[in-house]
Amino acid sequence: MDNSNAASYSIDMVYNENNEGLELRPHFHNTYQIIYVRDGKIECCINDKHYTVGENSIVFINNMESHNIKVIEYPYRRYSILIKPDFFRTAIQNPIFSSVFSNRSENFKHILKLDYPDENTKMNITKHFNNLYIEVNNKDEFWEEAAKSSLNLIFILLYRKHADFFPLTTIDQSTLSIIKIQKYIEEHYTENINLDDMSKLFFMNKYYISHQFKKVTGFTFKEYLIIQRISRAKDLLLYTDYNITQVGMNSGFNNVNHFIRIFKKLEGITPFQYRKRHNK
Repeated sequence: MDNSNAASYSIDMVYNENNEGLELRPHFHNTYQIIYVRDGKIECCINDKHYTVGENSIVFINNMESHNIKVIEYPYRRYSILIKPDFFRTAIQNPIFSSVFSNRSENFKHILKLDYPDENTKMNITKHFNNLYIEVNNKDEFWEEAAKSSLNLIFILLYRKHADFFPLTTIDQSTLSIIKIQKYIEEHYTENINLDDMSKLFFMNKYYISHQFKKVTGFTFKEYLIIQRISRAKDLLLYTDYNITQVGMNSGFNNVNHFIRIFKKLEGITPFQYRKRHNK
């Protein structure tokens, strides 16, 4: 196994047709996921919220959000996009658009139904999904820039028709600061960082950060930090030949026993068992 560029893709996208018998068990990943159901019907559960999703619907699944999917009506056709957080943040810089992932209320609905009297808007959205699919899979020159452009056009079209679906219509300074802290964690999770550090770096009271961070992201500061570290550890277990101690150290854990304990708490199995299961 290669030690370099573990899970190196920044955005991945697939298009599937007629997946008879498709059923995905509960899982999560450190990517934002957007599923566009063109035809068919699925049942999905996202963080204990149950949905039946029909044709011409878009599903928004946050990074680290537990979900499972079962196809219940065929033919089933869908686009599925997986986007690494760092790529998403460089691609979608408007906080209003990114609020579908980063600033949700407890009542947030993960499903957006594209229900229009005219077909032109729906066709336009589908066209940009298809353009994005071509760019991501062909990877021609400047494909990432083209992919970012298509992704932004999708969000623009969705916002114009469904502004009320987006948690933010305007963004205040407090929310913007929390989004910056979230980005900082994603870039520095292997370091020994805590709320006191964030307080000093961003000139905010640490108790206020703690409260707002939970409100904006749905996770406590500590939970989000650990989730980033475990996600990195999973990549290293699958795509490198590091031993368990090296995996833990390179994921931000200073103690291998602590790493194994936290990993098992979140994944239900030890790091060694995880590697063995997925490398069969």
